[in-house]
Amino acid sequence: GNSIVYASRASGNWDIYYQRVGGRTALNLTQDSRFDDTQPAFSPDGQHIAFRSERGAPSGPGGIFVMGATGESVRRVTDFGYNPAWSPDGKEIVCATVTFQRPDYRPYLGSRLFAVNVASGEKRLLTARADDAVQPQWSPRGYRIAYWAYGGGQRDVWTVGAGGGEPAPVTRDGPLDWNPVWSPDGRHLYFSSDRGGSMNLWRVPIDEESGKLLGAPEPVTTPSPNSGYLSFSRDGRRMAYVAQVRTVNLQKVSLDASRERTVGQPVPITQGFKVLHSPDVSSDGVWVTFTSGPPREDLFAMRSDGTGLRQLTDDPHRDREAAWSPDGKRIAFCSTRTGKYEIWVINADGSGLEQVTYLPQGQAVAPVWSPDGERLAGSVLGGAGIVVDMRRRWQDQTPERLPPLSEPNVSFAPRSWSPDGRKLAGDLRRAGGASSGLAIYSLESRKYQPLTEFGSWPFWLSDSRRLLFNHDDKILLIDTRSGRLREVFSYAPHTTEHGFGLSHDDRWIYFSLAVTESDVWLMSVP
Repeated sequence: GNSIVYASRASGNWDIYYQRVGGRTALNLTQDSRFDDTQPAFSPDGQHIAFRSERGAPSGPGGIFVMGATGESVRRVTDFGYNPAWSPDGKEIVCATVTFQRPDYRPYLGSRLFAVNVASGEKRLLTARADDAVQPQWSPRGYRIAYWAYGGGQRDVWTVGAGGGEPAPVTRDGPLDWNPVWSPDGRHLYFSSDRGGSMNLWRVPIDEESGKLLGAPEPVTTPSPNSGYLSFSRDGRRMAYVAQVRTVNLQKVSLDASRERTVGQPVPITQGFKVLHSPDVSSDGVWVTFTSGPPREDLFAMRSDGTGLRQLTDDPHRDREAAWSPDGKRIAFCSTRTGKYEIWVINADGSGLEQVTYLPQGQAVAPVWSPDGERLAGSVLGGAGIVVDMRRRWQDQTPERLPPLSEPNVSFAPRSWSPDGRKLAGDLRRAGGASSGLAIYSLESRKYQPLTEFGSWPFWLSDSRRLLFNHDDKILLIDTRSGRLREVFSYAPHTTEHGFGLSHDDRWIYFSLAVTESDVWLMSVP
């Protein structure tokens, strides 16, 4: 309990830092690595640190690595995995196969847990293929592993035996619950939850051996509106956590498409302590839709000058990723109102709610309209892209699945339909959720054209030849015929949220500007 390790982007990319409690100077343990290094975890004896690293990407996989407590002797343990946690005897590490950016944003599901022998690298599966499980934590005496999972639009905490078996629920309700951590005596399971109105800490009494709950969740309130990433000292008297304050507002910047650069400074559209993201612009350039939250996720629209705000949805479901139809009369979005994500449409005034997709398996997200408004592309979480016919009811059709890519364990997520109607541009994602670049899908030839090994959220310009996309806090432009790349706009470091919107006349880029303050706090536990 005298030192902590944590991940920070203070040096420009993610590195792992070591700091003594009460000390003022943090030591960068991974400064020699040009790759992102995150998710550090001390071994039980304090002599080693397990962590996730992207070393080897994009040509090779990242994985779980182990180094000495002061950064020496780095070695690879796995070529997969996220959020490593040590077994009490230090012989195994449990990790998840899928990562997450934030607990409210899980674009890739179906994560499984593996326990890996630190010495030999031998692995064993702990959770079933059909289940979801992330951010595992081993119990103090090694009986069970706690984790959280996505299911039916909810985020709940579970435990499973260290040898596998049937999972036992810890929470099964509407609040967003994540980040389970055992108390050192094994009598309580702590977790982060918004069940009190803000993201704070809770705990529940539990039998470590069986996973049986011995009482109801109770608050462990911190003076932070957003607390997570808990860690106990061995004696249980100290708990470290991350306190985070995050605001996200909308801005726009003028684009000169012919000269391929932005002009002037960004103009704020919204201001204040809000979380607003995923802007999309109507075809006439008058209206912008966006998503609010979390914790409450609803759709809003306002004029592009920031006036005329109106709320389009007002319900407990997670409504996201609004997209204007080409005629400006309807808005497509994804929602959990059926218990899982499906694509819906509403009229521009918030009336006329209709379901567009119903997938017996999987969840449909990220709607993209065709230029004529007759079709809609989307993505299946963790799987292939789909196309539906908007002229037919969902009951009368089965969504067309885009063909798989030649590269195994990589999926294509459509993000933008070319104005000429012939192509889809989208993200490439590996099975664990890591970005693998951009590609174009031809609707005529049904073939893919890889574009880059980096970037996300591509958006067609009106010439159906050039694309804008996000990469490393920048908006880049690529000519899809020549491959020419050009930087168009640079955000403030690490401030972008999700994608961006582009007016149909190529004159304005709309984006979300996030301001995040994160600190590590130490709390005495009574």
